[in-house]
Amino acid sequence: MPSNSDSQCYFVQLQIDSYLDGDLSTPQQEEFNSHVHQCDACAREFHYAQAVQDTILDLPQIDCDDHVLEPIYRLADGHPITEQPARPSFWSQLSDVITATPVFFRYAMPVAAVAIIAIVIMPTLTNQQQGMPMVAEQTTPTNSEQTEEYSPQDISQALQDLNLAIDYLNQVSQRTEVMIGDRFLVTPLQDSLNASFERASNRSQEPLQNGPI
Repeated sequence: MPSNSDSQCYFVQLQIDSYLDGDLSTPQQEEFNSHVHQCDACAREFHYAQAVQDTILDLPQIDCDDHVLEPIYRLADGHPITEQPARPSFWSQLSDVITATPVFFRYAMPVAAVAIIAIVIMPTLTNQQQGMPMVAEQTTPTNSEQTEEYSPQDISQALQDLNLAIDYLNQVSQRTEVMIGDRFLVTPLQDSLNASFERASNRSQEPLQNGPI
């Protein structure tokens, strides 16, 4: 059976933290000081706790944002921490938009974009192939041979077809709140195609020159 002295030491040692934090009343502090001065074991425990507290107070303080410290304060006060949902990333938002889009439009938009790119690239590839004759067929062109040129009517019709395709893509993109002209670079493609048609029109207006004989 523990003696009264052991019970008192146990009770005093439980009050060490409260004494260091200043939570004891004046009579309790006087009783605590009287016992510590008389008991060597309790005095050692008190000095050890005081040294630990001084060491902690000497540690550098970390400057944290309020949103980092707020959960700690709430947890220290005994309140539960409410987890906030993470902000969705760009790719998750894009995935949600694609998933919400009907299957028909999901496949029609890439196909239409590829068709527009093909309209722009095909004339350039055709001109490059026409400008590189085969080695076995390197003959001097005659005056009767003329290069096929685009007429103003063909250019106007092509521009109308392109505008109709762009309007259709914009109508489709409005369902997903994404403008094709901004996201899929249709405007630069249209400018490039207009420049290509303009160069073809200028070439058609230039007089033909005879090749070297």
